[in-house]
Amino acid sequence: MAQNRARQKKKHRKVQNVIPVNTKAKDTFFKKVYESEERQRRLVSFLLGIDSEKVAVACVRPVLFGNKENDFSCICDGLFYVLTEAQASVSPNIIYRLLEYATAGLCATVDSEQLLYGRARVYFPIPKLYVLQVGLETKAERLPEKVQYDLYLSDSYLPVGEKYGENPPEPDLDATAHVYDFRMTLDETLCYIERGELPARFAAYDNDMRNYALVANGITYMQRTGNDSKYTLPSNITTVAEYLQMMLDRGIFVDLLSDEEVCNMTMAQFSRDDILIYQGREEGREEGREEGREEGREEGREEGIRAFILDKVEDGIAENVIIQKLRRHFTLDEKTARQYYRRCGK
Repeated sequence: MAQNRARQKKKHRKVQNVIPVNTKAKDTFFKKVYESEERQRRLVSFLLGIDSEKVAVACVRPVLFGNKENDFSCICDGLFYVLTEAQASVSPNIIYRLLEYATAGLCATVDSEQLLYGRARVYFPIPKLYVLQVGLETKAERLPEKVQYDLYLSDSYLPVGEKYGENPPEPDLDATAHVYDFRMTLDETLCYIERGELPARFAAYDNDMRNYALVANGITYMQRTGNDSKYTLPSNITTVAEYLQMMLDRGIFVDLLSDEEVCNMTMAQFSRDDILIYQGREEGREEGREEGREEGREEGREEGIRAFILDKVEDGIAENVIIQKLRRHFTLDEKTARQYYRRCGK
Protein backbone atom coordinates (compact mmCIF):
# COMPACT_ATOMS: atom_id res chain seq x y z
CA MET A 1 0.00 0.00 0.00
CA ALA A 2 2.88 2.37 0.78
CA GLN A 3 4.32 1.77 -2.69
CA ASN A 4 0.91 2.44 -4.24
CA ARG A 5 0.58 5.77 -2.40
CA ALA A 6 4.09 6.76 -3.48
CA ARG A 7 3.19 6.00 -7.11
CA GLN A 8 -0.01 8.04 -6.75
CA LYS A 9 1.85 11.02 -5.33
CA LYS A 10 4.41 10.81 -8.12
CA LYS A 11 1.59 10.73 -10.66
CA HIS A 12 -0.05 13.66 -8.86
CA ARG A 13 3.07 15.76 -9.26
CA LYS A 14 3.25 14.87 -12.93
CA VAL A 15 -0.34 15.98 -13.50
CA GLN A 16 0.28 19.34 -11.88
CA ASN A 17 3.20 19.96 -14.24
CA VAL A 18 1.10 19.51 -17.37
CA ILE A 19 0.18 23.20 -17.34
CA PRO A 20 3.47 25.11 -17.11
CA VAL A 21 1.70 28.11 -15.64
CA ASN A 22 0.79 28.68 -12.02
CA THR A 23 2.76 25.75 -10.62
CA LYS A 24 3.00 27.73 -7.39
CA ALA A 25 -0.22 28.53 -5.59
CA LYS A 26 0.42 32.26 -5.67
CA ASP A 27 1.79 32.61 -9.19
CA THR A 28 -1.40 34.26 -10.41
CA PHE A 29 -2.63 36.97 -12.69
CA PHE A 30 -2.75 39.27 -9.64
CA LYS A 31 1.04 39.18 -9.41
CA LYS A 32 1.31 39.78 -13.13
CA VAL A 33 -0.89 42.86 -12.82
CA TYR A 34 1.29 44.32 -10.10
CA GLU A 35 4.68 43.53 -11.64
CA SER A 36 4.97 47.06 -12.99
CA GLU A 37 6.27 49.75 -10.67
CA GLU A 38 3.65 52.22 -11.91
CA ARG A 39 0.77 49.92 -10.97
CA GLN A 40 2.39 49.24 -7.60
CA ARG A 41 2.64 52.96 -6.94
CA ARG A 42 -0.98 53.55 -7.99
CA LEU A 43 -2.18 50.72 -5.75
CA VAL A 44 -0.34 51.98 -2.69
CA SER A 45 -1.41 55.58 -3.31
CA PHE A 46 -5.04 54.47 -3.48
CA LEU A 47 -4.91 52.23 -0.41
CA LEU A 48 -3.08 54.72 1.79
CA GLY A 49 -4.76 57.83 0.41
CA ILE A 50 -1.42 59.52 -0.25
CA ASP A 51 0.72 60.37 -3.26
CA SER A 52 3.46 57.78 -2.83
CA GLU A 53 6.86 58.68 -4.22
CA LYS A 54 8.82 55.44 -3.93
CA VAL A 55 7.70 51.82 -3.70
CA ALA A 56 10.07 48.91 -3.02
CA VAL A 57 8.71 45.36 -3.26
CA ALA A 58 9.17 43.42 -0.01
CA CYS A 59 7.26 40.13 -0.23
CA VAL A 60 7.93 37.49 2.45
CA ARG A 61 7.75 33.73 3.00
CA PRO A 62 7.01 33.01 6.67
CA VAL A 63 8.19 29.71 8.13
CA LEU A 64 4.61 28.68 8.89
CA PHE A 65 3.71 28.73 5.18
CA GLY A 66 6.83 26.98 3.87
CA ASN A 67 7.89 28.47 0.54
CA LYS A 68 4.53 30.19 0.02
CA GLU A 69 5.08 33.87 -0.67
CA ASN A 70 2.42 36.45 0.03
CA ASP A 71 0.75 38.05 -2.98
CA PHE A 72 2.16 41.58 -2.80
CA SER A 73 4.01 43.59 -0.17
CA CYS A 74 6.07 46.74 -0.41
CA ILE A 75 7.73 49.50 1.56
CA CYS A 76 6.23 52.86 0.65
CA ASP A 77 8.43 55.94 0.99
CA GLY A 78 10.42 54.07 3.65
CA LEU A 79 7.54 54.66 6.11
CA PHE A 80 4.72 52.17 5.44
CA TYR A 81 4.85 48.41 5.07
CA VAL A 82 1.88 47.52 2.86
CA LEU A 83 0.78 43.86 2.68
CA THR A 84 -1.93 42.88 0.19
CA GLU A 85 -3.51 39.46 -0.32
CA ALA A 86 -5.93 38.49 -3.10
CA GLN A 87 -8.33 35.62 -2.44
CA ALA A 88 -11.09 33.98 -4.48
CA SER A 89 -12.85 32.22 -1.60
CA VAL A 90 -13.99 33.90 1.59
CA SER A 91 -11.93 33.05 4.68
CA PRO A 92 -12.33 34.98 7.95
CA ASN A 93 -8.90 33.63 8.92
CA ILE A 94 -7.15 35.78 6.32
CA ILE A 95 -6.44 38.32 9.05
CA TYR A 96 -4.21 35.82 10.88
CA ARG A 97 -2.38 34.95 7.67
CA LEU A 98 -1.67 38.63 7.10
CA LEU A 99 -0.44 38.94 10.69
CA GLU A 100 2.06 36.13 10.06
CA TYR A 101 3.25 37.85 6.91
CA ALA A 102 3.51 41.21 8.66
CA THR A 103 5.55 39.77 11.54
CA ALA A 104 8.01 38.08 9.18
CA GLY A 105 8.19 41.15 6.95
CA LEU A 106 8.80 43.64 9.75
CA CYS A 107 11.55 41.46 11.18
CA ALA A 108 13.24 41.46 7.78
CA THR A 109 13.38 45.27 7.70
CA VAL A 110 15.65 45.62 10.75
CA ASP A 111 18.77 44.10 12.26
CA SER A 112 17.45 41.03 14.10
CA GLU A 113 20.21 41.01 16.72
CA GLN A 114 19.61 44.65 17.55
CA LEU A 115 15.87 43.98 17.67
CA LEU A 116 16.19 41.10 20.11
CA TYR A 117 19.02 42.29 22.34
CA GLY A 118 19.76 45.97 21.66
CA ARG A 119 19.29 48.64 24.30
CA ALA A 120 18.03 51.24 21.82
CA ARG A 121 14.50 51.20 20.46
CA VAL A 122 14.13 49.71 16.98
CA TYR A 123 11.78 51.55 14.65
CA PHE A 124 9.67 49.72 12.06
CA PRO A 125 7.80 50.93 9.02
CA ILE A 126 4.08 51.17 9.80
CA PRO A 127 2.25 47.97 8.76
CA LYS A 128 -0.95 48.26 6.71
CA LEU A 129 -2.94 45.12 5.87
CA TYR A 130 -5.28 44.76 2.87
CA VAL A 131 -7.36 42.04 1.25
CA LEU A 132 -8.70 42.00 -2.30
CA GLN A 133 -11.68 39.66 -2.34
CA VAL A 134 -13.03 38.30 -5.63
CA GLY A 135 -15.39 35.45 -6.46
CA LEU A 136 -18.96 34.62 -7.42
CA GLU A 137 -22.00 34.17 -5.20
CA THR A 138 -25.32 32.57 -6.09
CA LYS A 139 -27.21 34.63 -3.50
CA ALA A 140 -27.10 38.41 -3.25
CA GLU A 141 -27.48 38.31 0.54
CA ARG A 142 -24.01 36.82 0.81
CA LEU A 143 -22.47 40.02 -0.55
CA PRO A 144 -21.55 42.99 1.65
CA GLU A 145 -23.46 46.25 1.21
CA LYS A 146 -20.23 48.13 0.55
CA VAL A 147 -17.05 47.20 -1.27
CA GLN A 148 -14.81 48.30 1.61
CA TYR A 149 -15.04 46.95 5.16
CA ASP A 150 -12.64 45.80 7.88
CA LEU A 151 -11.77 42.49 9.52
CA TYR A 152 -10.35 42.27 13.05
CA LEU A 153 -8.18 39.60 14.62
CA SER A 154 -10.07 40.07 17.89
CA ASP A 155 -13.26 38.78 16.23
CA SER A 156 -11.59 35.35 16.20
CA TYR A 157 -10.83 35.27 19.92
CA LEU A 158 -12.79 32.97 22.19
CA PRO A 159 -15.76 34.75 23.81
CA VAL A 160 -15.24 35.41 27.51
CA GLY A 161 -18.12 37.77 28.34
CA GLU A 162 -20.54 35.01 29.29
CA LYS A 163 -18.15 33.68 31.93
CA TYR A 164 -16.68 36.93 33.26
CA GLY A 165 -19.54 39.38 32.86
CA GLU A 166 -19.46 42.87 31.35
CA ASN A 167 -15.81 43.66 32.12
CA PRO A 168 -13.66 40.71 30.98
CA PRO A 169 -9.92 41.15 30.40
CA GLU A 170 -9.24 42.89 27.11
CA PRO A 171 -7.00 41.18 24.51
CA ASP A 172 -3.49 42.60 24.31
CA LEU A 173 -3.10 41.88 20.62
CA ASP A 174 -5.32 42.93 17.74
CA ALA A 175 -4.91 43.58 14.03
CA THR A 176 -7.05 45.15 11.32
CA ALA A 177 -7.29 44.13 7.67
CA HIS A 178 -8.99 46.48 5.22
CA VAL A 179 -11.01 44.45 2.73
CA TYR A 180 -11.98 45.52 -0.79
CA ASP A 181 -14.68 43.04 -1.71
CA PHE A 182 -15.44 42.76 -5.43
CA ARG A 183 -17.48 39.58 -5.33
CA MET A 184 -20.39 39.49 -7.76
CA THR A 185 -23.60 37.52 -8.12
CA LEU A 186 -24.14 35.36 -11.18
CA ASP A 187 -26.73 37.83 -12.51
CA GLU A 188 -24.34 40.76 -12.02
CA THR A 189 -21.59 38.90 -13.85
CA LEU A 190 -23.87 38.01 -16.74
CA CYS A 191 -25.03 41.65 -17.02
CA TYR A 192 -21.43 42.80 -17.14
CA ILE A 193 -20.48 40.25 -19.80
CA GLU A 194 -23.45 40.92 -22.05
CA ARG A 195 -24.00 44.65 -21.56
CA GLY A 196 -20.93 46.00 -19.76
CA GLU A 197 -23.04 47.01 -16.75
CA LEU A 198 -21.19 47.23 -13.44
CA PRO A 199 -22.75 46.79 -9.99
CA ALA A 200 -23.55 50.24 -8.57
CA ARG A 201 -21.29 49.64 -5.54
CA PHE A 202 -18.28 49.32 -7.91
CA ALA A 203 -18.73 52.82 -9.35
CA ALA A 204 -16.26 54.55 -7.01
CA TYR A 205 -13.44 52.10 -7.79
CA ASP A 206 -12.24 52.75 -11.33
CA ASN A 207 -8.81 51.21 -10.81
CA ASP A 208 -6.66 48.12 -11.35
CA MET A 209 -8.15 46.33 -8.34
CA ARG A 210 -11.64 46.48 -9.84
CA ASN A 211 -10.35 45.49 -13.27
CA TYR A 212 -8.54 42.49 -11.81
CA ALA A 213 -11.77 41.43 -10.09
CA LEU A 214 -13.72 41.72 -13.36
CA VAL A 215 -11.16 39.55 -15.15
CA ALA A 216 -11.10 36.94 -12.37
CA ASN A 217 -14.86 36.82 -11.86
CA GLY A 218 -15.60 36.68 -15.57
CA ILE A 219 -13.15 33.85 -16.21
CA THR A 220 -14.59 31.86 -13.32
CA TYR A 221 -18.10 32.40 -14.70
CA MET A 222 -17.18 31.33 -18.23
CA GLN A 223 -15.36 28.23 -17.02
CA ARG A 224 -18.45 27.03 -15.18
CA THR A 225 -20.95 27.53 -17.98
CA GLY A 226 -21.90 24.18 -19.46
CA ASN A 227 -20.89 22.36 -16.26
CA ASP A 228 -23.38 23.96 -13.88
CA SER A 229 -26.95 24.79 -14.81
CA LYS A 230 -26.88 27.90 -12.59
CA TYR A 231 -24.46 29.57 -15.02
CA THR A 232 -26.27 30.88 -18.09
CA LEU A 233 -24.18 31.00 -21.25
CA PRO A 234 -23.85 34.67 -22.33
CA SER A 235 -25.43 35.65 -25.64
CA ASN A 236 -22.29 37.40 -26.91
CA ILE A 237 -19.41 35.03 -26.03
CA THR A 238 -18.93 31.32 -25.41
CA THR A 239 -15.33 30.79 -24.21
CA VAL A 240 -12.75 32.16 -21.79
CA ALA A 241 -10.59 33.26 -24.71
CA GLU A 242 -13.50 35.30 -26.08
CA TYR A 243 -14.01 36.83 -22.64
CA LEU A 244 -10.39 37.97 -22.49
CA GLN A 245 -10.70 39.45 -25.98
CA MET A 246 -13.84 41.28 -24.83
CA MET A 247 -11.95 42.72 -21.86
CA LEU A 248 -9.21 43.84 -24.22
CA ASP A 249 -11.80 45.51 -26.47
CA ARG A 250 -13.18 47.31 -23.41
CA GLY A 251 -9.75 48.76 -22.67
CA ILE A 252 -8.98 46.66 -19.60
CA PHE A 253 -5.34 45.61 -19.07
CA VAL A 254 -4.54 46.26 -22.71
CA ASP A 255 -0.81 45.80 -22.10
CA LEU A 256 -1.29 42.43 -20.42
CA LEU A 257 -4.14 40.88 -22.40
CA SER A 258 -2.38 41.70 -25.67
CA ASP A 259 0.34 39.27 -24.58
CA GLU A 260 -0.40 35.64 -25.56
CA GLU A 261 1.70 34.21 -22.73
CA VAL A 262 -0.15 36.28 -20.15
CA CYS A 263 -3.52 35.23 -21.61
CA ASN A 264 -2.55 31.56 -21.43
CA MET A 265 -1.54 32.01 -17.81
CA THR A 266 -4.76 33.85 -17.05
CA MET A 267 -6.89 31.07 -18.52
CA ALA A 268 -5.09 28.55 -16.30
CA GLN A 269 -7.23 29.70 -13.36
CA PHE A 270 -6.75 31.57 -10.14
CA SER A 271 -6.39 28.82 -7.53
CA ARG A 272 -5.09 25.28 -7.04
CA ASP A 273 -8.60 23.85 -7.17
CA ASP A 274 -9.26 25.50 -10.52
CA ILE A 275 -5.92 24.31 -11.92
CA LEU A 276 -6.74 20.70 -11.10
CA ILE A 277 -10.25 20.97 -12.51
CA TYR A 278 -8.88 22.64 -15.63
CA GLN A 279 -6.36 19.87 -16.11
CA GLY A 280 -8.92 17.12 -15.76
CA ARG A 281 -11.52 18.67 -18.04
CA GLU A 282 -9.40 20.36 -20.68
CA GLU A 283 -6.87 17.56 -21.08
CA GLY A 284 -9.69 15.06 -21.45
CA ARG A 285 -11.43 17.17 -24.07
CA GLU A 286 -8.25 17.86 -26.02
CA GLU A 287 -7.07 14.27 -26.02
CA GLY A 288 -10.52 13.07 -27.01
CA ARG A 289 -10.57 15.50 -29.95
CA GLU A 290 -7.08 14.57 -31.12
CA GLU A 291 -7.50 10.81 -30.95
CA GLY A 292 -11.18 10.76 -31.86
CA ARG A 293 -12.23 8.61 -28.94
CA GLU A 294 -14.09 9.05 -25.67
CA GLU A 295 -11.35 7.34 -23.66
CA GLY A 296 -9.14 10.43 -23.97
CA ARG A 297 -11.70 12.63 -22.32
CA GLU A 298 -12.36 10.20 -19.50
CA GLU A 299 -8.68 9.59 -18.81
CA GLY A 300 -8.00 13.31 -18.53
CA ARG A 301 -10.97 13.76 -16.21
CA GLU A 302 -9.82 10.83 -14.05
CA GLU A 303 -6.34 12.36 -13.73
CA GLY A 304 -7.82 15.66 -12.66
CA ILE A 305 -10.03 14.02 -10.04
CA ARG A 306 -7.16 11.91 -8.70
CA ALA A 307 -4.86 14.95 -8.42
CA PHE A 308 -7.64 16.96 -6.77
CA ILE A 309 -8.20 14.29 -4.10
CA LEU A 310 -4.50 13.77 -3.34
CA ASP A 311 -3.99 17.53 -3.04
CA LYS A 312 -6.79 17.80 -0.48
CA VAL A 313 -5.62 14.73 1.48
CA GLU A 314 -2.09 16.16 1.71
CA ASP A 315 -3.58 19.39 3.06
CA GLY A 316 -5.37 17.45 5.80
CA ILE A 317 -8.88 18.19 4.55
CA ALA A 318 -11.57 15.98 6.10
CA GLU A 319 -13.06 13.16 4.00
CA ASN A 320 -16.62 14.52 4.00
CA VAL A 321 -15.39 17.98 2.90
CA ILE A 322 -13.36 16.46 0.04
CA ILE A 323 -16.39 14.47 -1.11
CA GLN A 324 -18.59 17.57 -1.12
CA LYS A 325 -15.97 19.46 -3.13
CA LEU A 326 -15.76 16.56 -5.60
CA ARG A 327 -19.53 16.60 -6.06
CA ARG A 328 -19.61 20.34 -6.65
CA HIS A 329 -16.55 20.76 -8.85
CA PHE A 330 -16.89 17.62 -10.98
CA THR A 331 -20.69 17.28 -10.96
CA LEU A 332 -20.66 13.84 -9.31
CA ASP A 333 -23.32 12.10 -7.26
CA GLU A 334 -22.35 11.19 -3.68
CA LYS A 335 -21.84 7.47 -4.39
CA THR A 336 -19.45 8.14 -7.28
CA ALA A 337 -17.56 10.79 -5.30
CA ARG A 338 -17.06 8.34 -2.42
CA GLN A 339 -15.84 5.65 -4.82
CA TYR A 340 -13.25 8.05 -6.22
CA TYR A 341 -12.15 8.99 -2.70
CA ARG A 342 -11.76 5.33 -1.64
CA ARG A 343 -9.70 4.61 -4.74
CA CYS A 344 -7.45 7.67 -4.65
CA GLY A 345 -7.45 9.08 -1.12
CA LYS A 346 -6.56 6.15 1.05
